[in-house]
Amino acid sequence: MAKKINKYGKSFNCSVKDYNKLRSFLRYAFLYGCYTKDDFVERFNYSCSLVDKDYRRLINILGDKHFKKKTPKQTRFRMNYRYYKDTENYLVKSYYAKSSTKIQLSLYFFILQVLNKRMDVNEIMAKIPTLTEDFNVKTLTRQLDKMAELDLIEKIQYKKNGKLYYQPKTDFFSVFSDDDLKSLKYAVDFFCNIEFPSVPGYYLSNTIDQYLRYYRKNRTPKVNLFLYRFKNFHTILEEDIAWKLLWCINNNKNIKIKYVSRNGIVHKIISPRRIIIDVYYGRWYLIAGTSSHLVNIYRMDKITDFSLTAGVKNANCNNDQKDDKYFEHSWSVSPLEEKEGLSIVKIRFSVAPHQDLSFLLNKVNREGKWGTITQINDKSFIYTIQVNDVTEMKPWIRSFGPYAEVLESTNIDLRKELSEEWSEMLENYGVIS
Repeated sequence: MAKKINKYGKSFNCSVKDYNKLRSFLRYAFLYGCYTKDDFVERFNYSCSLVDKDYRRLINILGDKHFKKKTPKQTRFRMNYRYYKDTENYLVKSYYAKSSTKIQLSLYFFILQVLNKRMDVNEIMAKIPTLTEDFNVKTLTRQLDKMAELDLIEKIQYKKNGKLYYQPKTDFFSVFSDDDLKSLKYAVDFFCNIEFPSVPGYYLSNTIDQYLRYYRKNRTPKVNLFLYRFKNFHTILEEDIAWKLLWCINNNKNIKIKYVSRNGIVHKIISPRRIIIDVYYGRWYLIAGTSSHLVNIYRMDKITDFSLTAGVKNANCNNDQKDDKYFEHSWSVSPLEEKEGLSIVKIRFSVAPHQDLSFLLNKVNREGKWGTITQINDKSFIYTIQVNDVTEMKPWIRSFGPYAEVLESTNIDLRKELSEEWSEMLENYGVIS
C-alpha cells in the first residue's frame, strides 16, 4: 500500500501485515486509557518507535477526533467513547489497515474495470497492462480466485471441458428502491449491534451507504436511530480470530495455539468446541479440550496465533451434557472446580437515608441471575448467590460503586481483592500516588 504523508511531515506505511500489532494498542487505548508511552515500552514489550507508528497509523485510519492524547501530568493514549453520540463502531475501520501489495491493489481495480462480461483468464490478461517484469497468468489467476472467494466476482467452471470463466457479479441492489435500501440499512445497523460476530454487518451497512451515494446519487444524511444498553466497541477486535475458530469448530479440527498466559507465551494443542461472548463485559472466550483436561477456558484476546494440526478430535470433547454440568452455575464462563465446589458470596446493597432503594432493587432483580434477595429495611437488602467463580462477578459489583459492599465470600476473599484493585486503579490513573 502506498505511503502517506501525515501531519507530522513524515512518510510511513499506514498498513500492517499482522493485525495483532494494532489489536493490542487499540485494546489498551480504548479499554483503559491510563497507559503512557513508557508503560507500553516497560510493561507491554513495545519499542518506542512502534508506539509512535501505531498511534500515527491509527490517526490516519480512524481520524484524530477519536483520540485524546494529552493529560495534565503525562501523555496517555486514550480513545473517546460517547454513549449518546458514538453509536457507530469506529474500531471496525481498523481492519482497513490490512497490508496489500501494489500489484494486488492495481489488479483489483483493473479487474473490476475490464471484467464487463464472462471472460477467461487469457481474455482478461490481454486487457491488463504488464505491471511488473514477472507479472504472468498465474499471478492474475491467484488474484481472480481470491476476488471470487470474497464474492467480489463470480467464478464459473464447466464440467464438460473444464473451461474456467470469470464474470462480474449481478447488481444485487438493483431490485430495491431507495426507501427499501434505507430500511435495509437500518435493519443491518440494528442487528450488527446485537448479534455477534458483527463485522460483516458493518461492512454491509457501509456498502449500502456507498451504493446509495455513488450509484443512486442519494445523499440523505446519516441518521442514528438506536442506542444500545451494552455497547462494547472492543468486541470486534477479536472477530477475525473468532471467524477462523468457528470454521475449525464446524469442521472438527484440532489446532495449535500460541497463548499469552501468566507464565509467559505457551503453545498448546487443543480441540475447540464452543465460543462464548460475554456481552455485558465485552469479552470472547474459547471452550476447548486437551488430551489431559476435558474443559479449558481461553480468553480470545490472549490467543495471538493458531494453526491447524493433524488428527481427529477426541469424542469426549464434543459432549454438550458435560459442558452444561460444568457451566450450570457459571456467572460468566468459569467451569466448576469439583475440588473447591461452589463459592457463596453475600453483598449488601444500600442507599443513603434520602435516596430511594427501588432503582437498586430493580437492577439487581434484573441482572442478578439466580441469586436471592433478603430485604433488611427500606434502605438496604442482602443479595446471596452460589457461583463457580466469584471473581467473575467483580465488574458487575464495581458497576454499583459505593452502593454495593461485599460482606463475605467463600474460597476467595473477594472483599480484600476488590479493595486492592480499587487502590491500583486509582494509582494508575494518577488519582493517588
